[in-house]
Amino acid sequence: MTKTICTNGPTSDIAPLLNRLHRTDALQFARTLPDQSIDMLFTDPPYSSGGLHVGTRAQSTTQKYIQTSTKTVYEDFESDNMDQRSWAFWCHGWLTEARRALKPGGLLVCFIDWRQLPTLTDVIQAAGFIQRGIAVWDKTARRARPRRGGFKQQAEFIVWASKGTMQQRDVYLPGVFPCSLDMPKKHLTEKPIGLAREVVRLVPENGVVCDLFAGSGTFLVAAREAGLRWTGCEANAYYHEVAEGRLAK
Repeated sequence: MTKTICTNGPTSDIAPLLNRLHRTDALQFARTLPDQSIDMLFTDPPYSSGGLHVGTRAQSTTQKYIQTSTKTVYEDFESDNMDQRSWAFWCHGWLTEARRALKPGGLLVCFIDWRQLPTLTDVIQAAGFIQRGIAVWDKTARRARPRRGGFKQQAEFIVWASKGTMQQRDVYLPGVFPCSLDMPKKHLTEKPIGLAREVVRLVPENGVVCDLFAGSGTFLVAAREAGLRWTGCEANAYYHEVAEGRLAK
């Protein structure tokens, strides 16, 4: 797939951006999206989480998110070392651009963990979205990280919101998705393809799905399989190549 260098401002037609994975920064790419051109922003941004203290937060993503017993080596990614306030400002930037690019009634579906859940729900509303709810990805006990003297870290969350009044679709999704990932993963923070396939059912026929943090391309693969149009970006060269390989199949 062709690597595209984005311009600084929005285009008038989204067609040249469609069905391509662009290797560029998320905010830069979001600014190129035409007004009211996408139906869903389905994404999984860096959480800038993985620790309760500054020293832990500043570690590499591999150090924060991979257990010491894991033998598979994963590529680190950037934008994951911000403090709470900086992360909120950063999210507000790309969320505001995404809202502009969404069609009226379009949806935002965004993964997050328990540490950043309160901040994300605040920023989503500050960017002008109507928050609609929170679903749960249950990683299942087989893939959950134990916590001595407490509860397993068994879940991540899916915050969803709309640009104004929602479009009525005859689709009913569960509030909890119990599914585990096959190992080894393709990305350090990969999400299940089965879950992604359910989410894109909310997109109207021939609609456009956008992912600003494509990673290994799971959400865009699900959109492509569903016969939808898609576009997105990934700044990391290694993961961009992995995602392009999956999307080319």
